[in-house]
Amino acid sequence: MRRYLEGRLFEWVAAVCMIFIATQIFIWPDTILGADSFTLLLHFIPGFYIAIFLLLFGIGRLFSLIANGRSKVYGPRIRAYGAAAGSVLWAQFALSLADSIAIHPSPNIPIWTSFALAEIYTAYRAASDEISNARH
Repeated sequence: MRRYLEGRLFEWVAAVCMIFIATQIFIWPDTILGADSFTLLLHFIPGFYIAIFLLLFGIGRLFSLIANGRSKVYGPRIRAYGAAAGSVLWAQFALSLADSIAIHPSPNIPIWTSFALAEIYTAYRAASDEISNARH
């Protein structure tokens, strides 16, 4: 287990976070309606589909982390795509909260922004892993 976690702890946390948020939306669908983090997404996508996206990407990221040790080509590539999608998602949460900052400032803006920036770095690292694996 340690081998899977080493150097990829944030990726595991982000994947589990996606799965937990999806699970909460499936169990309590109304929570998404009261969460300022989802206001921008809800203009374009119904809450149920947001939960499906989160669940599928979360599970996909878990599988990519496991596959990363077994596939030097596909593991890093899938990790990079998952991190890029995660970055867009977390940034959207931060933007939704920033949109309502005049009404009520949220301490979650820096958290979601940090997640988005960490995901960008994760995508970069995963792409670098793929390039370095291709050279060897």
